[in-house]
Amino acid sequence: MLKKCLVAAAAVAMVVGPAAVAQADDIVRVVENEVTIPVSSGEYPGTAAAVAECPPGETRTGGGASVIAGNSHAERYLLHSTQPISGERWWAFASNTDKTNPGKLRVYAICARVVSTPTLTTPISS
Repeated sequence: MLKKCLVAAAAVAMVVGPAAVAQADDIVRVVENEVTIPVSSGEYPGTAAAVAECPPGETRTGGGASVIAGNSHAERYLLHSTQPISGERWWAFASNTDKTNPGKLRVYAICARVVSTPTLTTPISS
């Protein structure tokens, strides 16, 4: 009897389980953009800015950036700012004080398109 109940419970879990997962039309993705941070010139560091933008119909839910050092010391490549900007975009700014090796600035936007809108209900107080 117990074995039959466990098999029945497992079958119900398999049928009910996927219903709790987001629909196939719901999308969450990471959009990225990478630019080169040029070498420094004279006393001035090389600088670069980059933007990652969500596709039309998707909403920016977050973002970030990273700096990838060239063939040099990592402390020569600095990420100064990373933040959301107007529209559905994420922006970043970085610099490079190395005179011979460029670096990379990679910026990310986390984008979402939710087709089904969940309904929020409040509990009924007694």
